[in-house]
Amino acid sequence: MGIIRLISYTQGGFMTICRTMLLSSIFLLSACGSDSNTTVTVAEQVLPQGQFSLAISDSPMVGVSHVGMVMGELVMTDAEGVIHRHDLQDMTFNLLDFQGMDSHLVVDNIDLPLGQYHDAYVTIQQGDGNDGCYVEDGQGRHGLYVADGQLPVSDFEIVAGQHISITMEIDLYRGLSYQQGEYHLGHQAMWSVDNRYMGHLLGEVDPQWIADCETTYSDRTPIGGQFSHMAYLYPEEVTNIDQMTDMRTNPPEAVTLPTAVSPMMQDIDGNWHFAMGYLPVGNYRVGYSCLGHLDDPVTDDMTSGQFVMFKDSGSITIEAGTQGGQQTVHECGNGNGGHHGHHGG
Repeated sequence: MGIIRLISYTQGGFMTICRTMLLSSIFLLSACGSDSNTTVTVAEQVLPQGQFSLAISDSPMVGVSHVGMVMGELVMTDAEGVIHRHDLQDMTFNLLDFQGMDSHLVVDNIDLPLGQYHDAYVTIQQGDGNDGCYVEDGQGRHGLYVADGQLPVSDFEIVAGQHISITMEIDLYRGLSYQQGEYHLGHQAMWSVDNRYMGHLLGEVDPQWIADCETTYSDRTPIGGQFSHMAYLYPEEVTNIDQMTDMRTNPPEAVTLPTAVSPMMQDIDGNWHFAMGYLPVGNYRVGYSCLGHLDDPVTDDMTSGQFVMFKDSGSITIEAGTQGGQQTVHECGNGNGGHHGHHGG
């Protein structure tokens, strides 16, 4: 609070002068007179506030049945450098339950003072296979180590009397890797977006593409005979298939890393489809391959491995619509007759 100083003195007769020095933007001066019991009251300052919500979603991943998350707190820093913390009380859930356009609400309508916020993140309890985050696959339960113990949240602004809702998307195919008995989840596979300025992609896949890719690369059939059909999303600067690279780190300038990757799936009638949720509005390009089983998220599998991008599916534009979350349907080849599965994947 600010300080209000009262000074009284007599000069040439009885006279009282009130002098105030205002160091606070809101105050109440209740009396100023000749009485020595003058009262000064300072009212508590109430800053304008807005509301903030945060949700989390992910893309599906073949070969993993459970991704257990344990969240500690949401941490945010305002423009004045003040750190705000919101206790999540060890919130626990299976990330794989919230795929495509489905999301898990982490924080719902909390009040925050207006202004810009940066360096926001959610703390994660690192896992050792018994406690904390973990991954279950066909070989059992393994600890999950998240980079820096944090899930980063993009900068945002709180406006007085308004509600901002942000969704964090985790692309497991690009970020989840298995190393020395435990899983690691990197930040390169995460982004967060204001729900007003994002949309969802629903893909219909030409069955002939599926058949042609499997026939062309029959010598690369995985153990068990199950190809991994994958959709790769690239930023708009990618204009042809030669610029599309696999998932890796530090690619050469001639190629571009995918923005998002999603497995293609079949519905009960055998129609192939895929979904990518919570994409920032903008222009993108889609690539397709049936060799996802040969694409390690860390290594260069095009130069030193057997991965090949099979088809360029052309450009698309993701739009938000009037309130965000508009669905864009994209056909790979001739599509599949209008079937693109349930929105959750």
